Amino acid sequence: MILDKPWGKVATYALNQPASVRVITVEPGKETSVHYHRMRDETWVVLDPGLTVEIGNRVVEAQPGEEFTIPAEETHRIRCTGPARGRILEIAYGYTSEDDTQRLEDPYGRPLEPDW
Repeated sequence: MILDKPWGKVATYALNQPASVRVITVEPGKETSVHYHRMRDETWVVLDPGLTVEIGNRVVEAQPGEEFTIPAEETHRIRCTGPARGRILEIAYGYTSEDDTQRLEDPYGRPLEPDW
């Protein structure tokens, strides 16, 4: 399943409640919203150069192969600062659904409240 976003896309390869596997692609000059999830933890594995990850108050110019852990309720964002699209392999543990996304800031004008 591929879900288009204003900043790129999310391709889901395994969608299970114990763990889901997705590839997040962010286009050059784009960024995800600042958001968090109440019901899942995430592990990110950086696949491409040119990505900046923000997790809580940390901002990291991520390198391919680096891994990051995002616990439930921790704010996070991905920015593509490179000349080519950047990808992150995401393994989500827990309830993986778009309705568990609480946006705090969104440059695309999407609602900040979840659709619960």
